[in-house]
This record gives sequence, C-alpha cells and structure tokens, in this order.
Amino acid sequence: MAGALWGFVHLGSWEPAAFNIDRSFQLLFMVIIGGLGSIMGSFFGAAFIVMLPIVLDQAAGLVRHPASTPRPRRTSSFMIFGALIVFFLIVEPHGLARLWSTAKEKLRLWPFPH
Repeated sequence: MAGALWGFVHLGSWEPAAFNIDRSFQLLFMVIIGGLGSIMGSFFGAAFIVMLPIVLDQAAGLVRHPASTPRPRRTSSFMIFGALIVFFLIVEPHGLARLWSTAKEKLRLWPFPH
C-alpha cells in the first residue's frame, strides 16, 4: 500500500525508471534492518532508512569541514550510514522489531524485576 501511494503521489505515474537500483537496495535494507516477519519492523526499517541520512546531513552541517564544498559532507554521510547498517546487522540480526519487543518487555517488568 505504501509503495502504491509513493508511486502515485510522489511520482505522479508508474514507470520502470522510477525503480532504479538505489531504490531496490533501499527497500531491501528497510526489510532487513526492520526485521523479517513483522509489520512493525517494516515501519521501523523505513523510518531508519529515510530518517538516518537526514539526521546525518544535519549533524554534518554542525561540524565544520576544512573544505567548503558539500561533497565531503555527503560522502562522510554515506560512509557513516553504511557503517551503521553493517554494525547493526552484526549486533542485532533480528532487526529493530526485536529491539522494540525486548524494550517493551523490560519496561513492562521494570518496577518489579522478579
């Protein structure tokens, strides 16, 4: 449903050129990072893939780079983004949905941990 709305609202029409290799990798990373087999993981993965580059670009804007061109900020953002994806896949292979369920269980039992 989200893909159909994206194609209709953002692009205005469906065409094969809209789904290039970068978009395919983004969709694959959304599913892997969010967690396979859960609806909530799909939302978490999509939020991670969409929001993390925005946050990294904003954070890179706060740090002064020696070069005044935006290219070093963009490449450093890509490198940090890739390193975070690899680190996250090694640390938590079940995705963000598993972290969310673990956090909910811990908070549910928090005042009385017995």
